[in-house]
Amino acid sequence: MQKLFRIGLILLCALGCACQDSSPTISTDSDTSKKEMAPLPDAAAMVKRLITQDGCKDFVAEMHMSTESADGKREQVEVRLQRKYSETGASTFMTVLSPKEESDKAILAIESNDKPTEAYSYLAGLKKLAKLDSSRPLGFRGAKVTVQELLGMELGQYSHSTGERVTVDGQSLIKIKFDAKKDLNLAFPSIVGYFHEKDQAPARFELIGDNGEISKKLIIEEVKPIQNRQTITKVAIEDETQKLKLTMETKKIEYDRGLPDKIFTEQHLKGFITEASAKRNSAN
Repeated sequence: MQKLFRIGLILLCALGCACQDSSPTISTDSDTSKKEMAPLPDAAAMVKRLITQDGCKDFVAEMHMSTESADGKREQVEVRLQRKYSETGASTFMTVLSPKEESDKAILAIESNDKPTEAYSYLAGLKKLAKLDSSRPLGFRGAKVTVQELLGMELGQYSHSTGERVTVDGQSLIKIKFDAKKDLNLAFPSIVGYFHEKDQAPARFELIGDNGEISKKLIIEEVKPIQNRQTITKVAIEDETQKLKLTMETKKIEYDRGLPDKIFTEQHLKGFITEASAKRNSAN
């Protein structure tokens, strides 16, 4: 697949409460002198709230991403994300809004519980449907991102711990460990998530690579209610492997639009990319 766009969406889901220090001081319950602690929040409920975008049926979002490399080079991209949830998983259709030369790029992804995700793009010039799995790296102007990251990390494809209470820079957080289920072609064997105990909003995530070390850090800088749903609106991402920094902002989001199923089909993907490619070529 040719150049695509970069997104680091935990939405994502999302996309998907600042915790600014990239190397925070963390202590557990055992580090405190408290003898009595309140019961831990329900970890399963917090995770479900995150992976279902606070229980919505579907949403349409416009997002702005900017990247900065170690040498100061900057890039930016805007995308539209359409996502629909069901009892068995989620369907996603993602397109590039800008830059214009990338406007014929799109991805269709079908996520099913406990099954490998099926993702597709389409090469209009070759009239070829490209099938991708979650661990597939895609490129955008020197940066690489996996399909899994584009889909908001697919946290539903992980088993997770019941959580533990930790203190990070004076804040009480709930730490949850996610372990990838077998044979799902996921890019990250494990993920460590931190949620604010006060309101259960996500605070930060650490993506662990095959070598057991942190590959990327996602810091949730802003969460606010939109249409009465907890929405991640700003995320800072530190890519340890590529030495990149990324900022992702949700510029617009609308919930429960009643998106038709036909959007999330191979036929729609092919038609969209074919038309967008023709428009781009005629403009050149």
